[in-house]
Amino acid sequence: MDIEYLLWLQNLREASDGILTPFMVWVSDYFAEIGLLIVPFFVYWCLSKRGGIFLLLSMTIGQFLCNVIKMTCCVYRPFIRDSRLVPYGHRPSGFSFPSGHTMTAAPILGGLAALSREKYMHPSRLSVFLLWLVCPLMIFAVMFSRNYLGAHTPQDVIVGLILSVIILYAVSAVMSHPEHENTFAFLGILMVIAGVAYVTLKPYHIDLDADGKPLVNVSKMINGVYLYGGSLAGVIAGRLIEKKYIRFTPAGLNVKSIILTVIGYVIYVFMNQMRGNSAKFLAPLFTKWGGTFVHTFVMMLFVTAIWPCVIKKFSGKMTRENEDHGH
Repeated sequence: MDIEYLLWLQNLREASDGILTPFMVWVSDYFAEIGLLIVPFFVYWCLSKRGGIFLLLSMTIGQFLCNVIKMTCCVYRPFIRDSRLVPYGHRPSGFSFPSGHTMTAAPILGGLAALSREKYMHPSRLSVFLLWLVCPLMIFAVMFSRNYLGAHTPQDVIVGLILSVIILYAVSAVMSHPEHENTFAFLGILMVIAGVAYVTLKPYHIDLDADGKPLVNVSKMINGVYLYGGSLAGVIAGRLIEKKYIRFTPAGLNVKSIILTVIGYVIYVFMNQMRGNSAKFLAPLFTKWGGTFVHTFVMMLFVTAIWPCVIKKFSGKMTRENEDHGH
């Protein structure tokens, strides 16, 4: 059933001369990967530390668990299961289940909708309505794009959405008990260590193609777990460092804050582009996988602790009262 649905979409793509394809590629390859990150950054740097951490934790937990589950289930991509399927453009080399794009977009956009009634979001009936309308539509656009391009089955994206909703509720529940934040942070780091150790030590049986090459690049997939494990650890560590030593106040909605957000985002994108070179440079000390972990750890440390130092310096804001209330 799932393959027939993807074949129908493929026939539709070809019969329509790919009229929707450029938009679907943009949604899948840019919007759902790097473009959406501006949302949690903006909330954290400009509006609310608590809201920003909620989005960043939900996103990085989703990405990390998604890749651990991929390495557990080891489900092949639909075009490997059926050669009639030809994915458009880039041919993903990893496992299929669940969808990583969905588990990046859904925590961010779903979390943004959940925050829509918070005071720092300046809620109105119209803004709340628009967020609850637009955010789900954007999530489903990401999910559909992965089917349309032949990269994922319907069950990949649906389970990714369900897991994302569970993660949002779990993170919200955890953050409702700030008195236990250090304990939860410790458990989060343990989860990262356990997940990384599990995928590193776990044996894998990978089939070969007609040329004798593995159908899935297991080393690259393990590297992905290290990548998102580093991101999650960076968010946790950065939050604790910021809380104890920096204690910045989000810059608010003004021209200066917008400029600082854009500059911070551009620096983050540049750091992301340098990830491969950095991992190779760090490999002699940490191995290639470890180098990836260190690099993404530093990237999220930049978001949660380093750039807030810059914001604090330029905005001159810091109050213990705001910190205690999670602003």
